[in-house]
Amino acid sequence: MRRDRIRDTFARSLWSAISPPAQPLPQLTGERRADCVVIGAGILGLSLALHLAMKGASVALLEADEPGFGASGRNTGFVVPSFPAGLGPDDVRGLLGAEWGDKLSRFVGGSAAYLFSVAKTQGLSCDAEPNGWLQPAPTGARLALLERRARLWASLGQPVRLLDRRETEKLTGSRAYLGALLDESGGQINPLAYVRGLAQAAIRAGASIFARSRVESWSRKGGCWQVAAAKGRVIADQAFFATNALVGSLIPNVAHSLIPARPYQVATQPLGDDVRSRILPMRQPVADLHRHTFACRWSPDNRLVTGGLAVFNTPGAVRRMADYFLRRLCRYLPDLPKLEPAFAWNGVVATTPDFLPEVWAIAPSCHAPIGCNGRGVAVTTALGAALADFAATGDETALPVRVRPPRPHAFHALLEHGPSLWLAWNRVRDAIDDRRAD
Repeated sequence: MRRDRIRDTFARSLWSAISPPAQPLPQLTGERRADCVVIGAGILGLSLALHLAMKGASVALLEADEPGFGASGRNTGFVVPSFPAGLGPDDVRGLLGAEWGDKLSRFVGGSAAYLFSVAKTQGLSCDAEPNGWLQPAPTGARLALLERRARLWASLGQPVRLLDRRETEKLTGSRAYLGALLDESGGQINPLAYVRGLAQAAIRAGASIFARSRVESWSRKGGCWQVAAAKGRVIADQAFFATNALVGSLIPNVAHSLIPARPYQVATQPLGDDVRSRILPMRQPVADLHRHTFACRWSPDNRLVTGGLAVFNTPGAVRRMADYFLRRLCRYLPDLPKLEPAFAWNGVVATTPDFLPEVWAIAPSCHAPIGCNGRGVAVTTALGAALADFAATGDETALPVRVRPPRPHAFHALLEHGPSLWLAWNRVRDAIDDRRAD
């Protein structure tokens, strides 16, 4: 996605409209020395900087634009202690083996509670609502999948329970589902307010954050990392590239190991008490098990927020997808009033080959943690804390995943079209399933 298009929609998001303004941050000038340099002020980079500073490390964080400019400040704000919809704890075991699979599942399962604890202890004003989250099943096959996952998550200590059709309709307001998984540790936040709060918490802890300081080069000299922006540089013992999908050409091996996906979001006009009492009355966000996930939530100012991917990422896609997602909202949530796209925006997230968090070793004392895959709000908060433990001790067991080198795709230019092709096929399959259910 061109950088000017990202900048334009960032300012047009609901979160930009309702969040407290960002505090001014300096630009990097001159030369600075630090124990650790972190590149990227999204949730992952800010959580890492905060936890490093709390351990007494000197930290310099460089951000190309402003904190939360990427996916961290423009997602739906779901705090989801789970993997992308296609993966459960048994699938993760199959990918990583029993020991590391269960370790990662427990880590992800505890990530929502960890985020809410950080927000509380740091006093972050981010409209935190730890009310749980719902994953409904639209078909019998998906309900059987949820039944199995509920047992697996419960065996790992996760506070989950399976809801029947009546309970699911009561909590969602939708008659489209046969049942749902309720995880009581999940919830929602205002993601941009959360990011801006994390930035101030990291500064209070002693970290130095520099905005408008895009990294132009990095090299290793004399056993230290020298990371340079336009007007200054940082010399540090350790470097962490927490750039996720916005890595650009900075580290080609990392860029070619990621597949970018471009989600679109839309927020309606504020809706009345009659709608709020019927639709998601307990304000638990929903992310269902359609192949093209249907997700929605209430915003702090009582708008319905929804979104997803597009088949064609053309210049007019923001408005086109806003209209599409509002029509889909009316399909799954009946008896809604006429909806207006009051805010519409897009962004880009990074997906990994197996849709799991990664910590990639780039060079000695230089790592690129990747934690998004569309479920990054909670996971990246917790991963930042784990990375701080790893940076302080060098002990890889502090991490929920093994450290390994990036795995660039041989045909990366073609694979960038993968999400669009996947979506086109799975929309057809979802439509067939929905017609059978009607």
